[in-house]
Amino acid sequence: MDLIELIYISTVASPLSDEELEELRCQCAATNQLQGISGMLLYDRHHFMQVIEGDKLKVEQLFERIKNDTRHTEVSALICNPIEKRNFRRWAMGLIDLDKNEAYRKVRKNRPHRTLPLSYKLLKSFRNHELEIDDHIDKSFGS
Repeated sequence: MDLIELIYISTVASPLSDEELEELRCQCAATNQLQGISGMLLYDRHHFMQVIEGDKLKVEQLFERIKNDTRHTEVSALICNPIEKRNFRRWAMGLIDLDKNEAYRKVRKNRPHRTLPLSYKLLKSFRNHELEIDDHIDKSFGS
């Protein structure tokens, strides 16, 4: 199995209610668990950023479905890299609503002996509004 991680960002079509967000999480978690996909979704009422991990073919198929989801627009893949091990293996669909969890906005010091994977660094940048979501990013996977 070729294990990969894909990270994308998108713009929310309209803000989701707490109930809609929880429904999205539950639906995705159930589907992802069946497909052997893990990952993390960050939401800030304006954008999504998600890390998806799993078998290359299954992740690519999922990303095609994600791009067609009407809950968001401007879906842009940031990276798609092979990985040796999962960073979010315990979560079929982890979700953090940054507007509801202010603690996640605080910058935490990393332990000096621990090297964070790129996915963590991108999620941290998104969380801290350090990542500029820009029209320059390619709008399609693999372009």
